[in-house]
Amino acid sequence: MPGPNPRLTAVPDVQALLVCTRLWSTGAPIDEGAAARLREAVLVGNHRRYAAAIPAYAALVDESPAAPAVTVADIRDRFLVTDGLFKSYDPAWLEDAPAELTRWLGSIFTERLTDLDLATGDISQWRAALKRHGVYVTFSSGTGGRPSLVPRDRPTLAALRACSGVRLPWTLRAGTYDFLQLVTPGLGLGIQSGAAGLAAGAVRVHHLRAAPFDLRSLAGGPGPPGAPDHDAAADFLARSERPVLVFGTPAEVSDLIDHLASAGRHVRLLPGSQVVTGGGWKGRTAIRREELVEGVRDRLGVPPGRCVDTYSTSELNTVFLTCVNDRYHIPPCVEPVVVDDLLVPVDGDDVVGRLAVLDPFALSYPGSVVTGDAVRLRRDPCGCGLAGPTLAAPIVRAAGAGERGCATVEGGAG
Repeated sequence: MPGPNPRLTAVPDVQALLVCTRLWSTGAPIDEGAAARLREAVLVGNHRRYAAAIPAYAALVDESPAAPAVTVADIRDRFLVTDGLFKSYDPAWLEDAPAELTRWLGSIFTERLTDLDLATGDISQWRAALKRHGVYVTFSSGTGGRPSLVPRDRPTLAALRACSGVRLPWTLRAGTYDFLQLVTPGLGLGIQSGAAGLAAGAVRVHHLRAAPFDLRSLAGGPGPPGAPDHDAAADFLARSERPVLVFGTPAEVSDLIDHLASAGRHVRLLPGSQVVTGGGWKGRTAIRREELVEGVRDRLGVPPGRCVDTYSTSELNTVFLTCVNDRYHIPPCVEPVVVDDLLVPVDGDDVVGRLAVLDPFALSYPGSVVTGDAVRLRRDPCGCGLAGPTLAAPIVRAAGAGERGCATVEGGAG
């Protein structure tokens, strides 16, 4: 098991919670009571940090020195924020007002950013300048309108990278696999960063598209990159001499499978290969997951147990993965909550509503987030043997929430 992450040793409860999550992901028994106590300690500590350092969050909190200590139950009942917080800027600032955008970003972040020299020409340069100051801004794709902007400091980014890859039901060691990236190259979107992390351990990497995604398109600038080259991707897969990790959105995987079918091609990947999807269908008409998994088995030879989907959002700092029973498993680091239309928590062992997540790994921005997704939360045992609550597939957009943006998936492949 990997040793402590040096960027997380300053927050030992977070490091301990990450170790607990790693153990859980292997199927090893964990002390659920101890995990719950760790989770509560981090969540309550984060709440105090947010209240003291994040202006937008402090506006929710009206506590006198004599007020009783806040609990996790208080956070879920009183201090949830919606994903709209991360879209509460003037969209015109994306194009020509980096100083205003920076001031707004500081209002949802644990550090003030007003003293930074960020007089830059466009959104890509603005983001690069923030990165030089240790601030990493993740964008959603904006498919539902205004994109979310989520600021992470180095420990928060380290926590995301550390926890995102540990729940894969396999281990891919660096230097043992090839990587087919169906996601557009770049680092501006969370799923792109995830692809970069997975590619880092590969021997050979092939990009479906050569041109990177241009962040300026979020501000009405250049449009999407050129057409994908599926023939070249198929040739890359056919030539591979080691297992291949294929990573992309469900729509991108579906397009690859359709192309192979149209060409009458079957590419038999080596044992150990896998297909990982994430990011949702991006406004495309979704097909049944069973149909997608069957297409992957037929055209690539990858069995259903090694074709998994990931769930996250730009605002979350953890990632959920499906098992062979098509249920998204929620790791012990996270406190899931289902809320109704008034954002009131709904209790029960099998409930439906809008998903909220109390995410202890969100150290630098409010992590008690109500997403825009409607879910069914189940607490009954899953036949795969992995413990803990699950979300039943499919996860859909809540009424009025717009199309889902880009999933935040970062991390290594083992």
